Amino acid sequence: MRNRIIMAAVEEINLRGFKFTMSDLAKRLSISKSSLYEQFSSKDELIIAILDTVLNDFRAQEEKIYDSDLSIVEKLQAVLTITSQTFEPFHNRVYDDLRVTYPEEWERVADFRKDRMNHLTALLLQGMEAGSIRHVHVGVIQHMLNSTDYSSYPFLAENNMTYPDAVAAMLDILLHGILTRK
Repeated sequence: MRNRIIMAAVEEINLRGFKFTMSDLAKRLSISKSSLYEQFSSKDELIIAILDTVLNDFRAQEEKIYDSDLSIVEKLQAVLTITSQTFEPFHNRVYDDLRVTYPEEWERVADFRKDRMNHLTALLLQGMEAGSIRHVHVGVIQHMLNSTDYSSYPFLAENNMTYPDAVAAMLDILLHGILTRK
């Protein structure tokens, strides 16, 4: 039942943002509000459970990639293109809504992103040391990666792209450059 509630809450978030109510959610599920509160003591607890699910999903995927026998470049590509295996992608506006509505939870996302960047930076440096990635200014790469964050949804909307589309395009340019091969 908890998983069913979480999945329905994600649908509500994509539809209404974080302004959805527990009544909206109970209606979607065709259950009573008291049934919701048997599983989650509050909407805040439900939001935390959703965020835990998403972050744990990403961590598990990353750990599997980092522990694999893939090359450094393949690991870089794989880590940067991870998407949630638990939920359909959130609408781009949801991330800004989370930042405004649940700033403490947004801070957890920011901390997760910092940890992720630290792992990516270590992988880049390892690739440079091994010679599979040419020496470049790591700070510039970090800035490029940070600029593709979820808060860039106006850019994504204007260009009819999803976040994974933008990351894939950026990764293609990063790894293959802009020059044609002769």
